[in-house]
Amino acid sequence: MKLFNIRMQLMQELENSRPTILTKDFVQNISNRFNDATDESSIIVEALTEKLVKDMENTNEDIGIAEYDLKDFLIKNDAQLEEGQTFDSIMEKRVQPTIERRMLESKTLLNNSIGY
Repeated sequence: MKLFNIRMQLMQELENSRPTILTKDFVQNISNRFNDATDESSIIVEALTEKLVKDMENTNEDIGIAEYDLKDFLIKNDAQLEEGQTFDSIMEKRVQPTIERRMLESKTLLNNSIGY
């Protein structure tokens, strides 16, 4: 917000300036300050994007760990299986679709955030 407000103030300063002071140096000064604020904004957005990507990677890793823990829990507690079923088939049929959907949702949210 601070950088946005700086840019808006510069625009207002330019808009409210009398034509007699609109020299090349004056306008160049405003332009340089505007570009500095824009560059700083870009740096901040890039840092936040990197953090979001890292968070998504960590979340995906946590999902993998939770999937492993679930399967391990089922095996260690002698979960009863119907005939012809295996833990892997249950995980593939019931767990993987949810995991894939959540990872896609996460990726979509990240892309939308970056796009915004």
